[in-house]
Amino acid sequence: MALILDGLTKTFSSFPAVNNLSYTMDTGVYGLLGVNGAGKTTLMRMLCTLLTPTSGTITWDGQDIFSLGSAYRNLLGYLPQDFGYYPDFSALDFMCYLAALKGLDRRAARRRSLELLETVGLADVARQKVRTFSGGMKQRLGIAQAVLNDPAVLVLDEPTAGLDPKERVRFRNLIASFAQDKIVILSTHIVSDVEYIADEILVMRAGSFIMRGAPTEVVAT
Repeated sequence: MALILDGLTKTFSSFPAVNNLSYTMDTGVYGLLGVNGAGKTTLMRMLCTLLTPTSGTITWDGQDIFSLGSAYRNLLGYLPQDFGYYPDFSALDFMCYLAALKGLDRRAARRRSLELLETVGLADVARQKVRTFSGGMKQRLGIAQAVLNDPAVLVLDEPTAGLDPKERVRFRNLIASFAQDKIVILSTHIVSDVEYIADEILVMRAGSFIMRGAPTEVVAT
């Protein structure tokens, strides 16, 4: 299981938002660290096939992810920076709706939804409308929907933005619990979000990786 970036570049007009990135990811948690505007979201949107590269490739086990199409997207879980939801749906209805979109059997979808709501600490409010949830609760619902299909690749774009310190720690622990046998890519501009759960940190600036290494190495510099 390998996700490989090779010369990956994305330009808007003449501006390189992502600039000639090459890197190989296998099972583990990768923290993508950088200030806003560093190119993290552009990279993640390409990893999720929402943006096409200007040049270079992203391959999954040797095959181009854009050529794989739905076969790759079926292996993907994604929590975007701006997580959309239906405010008048209950948490359980929302999960079951997304499970249906992902092609899960109806009974299996309900069972999986209930299991995940339990895991993220939302079982007691499963039938409450999402619009009544706090920001932290909505983010926990976001991570639950992202892993509905037990993805091999989990992409989380600034998932702790706006959370208080207690929810931030809780969310990090949730991510760690879902990281077994997956490639997890988590972007943030806060070092502590990835310091304790990442196997490797990639520091990004102006569309390039300017530092790579274990958390202890990156934090020490």
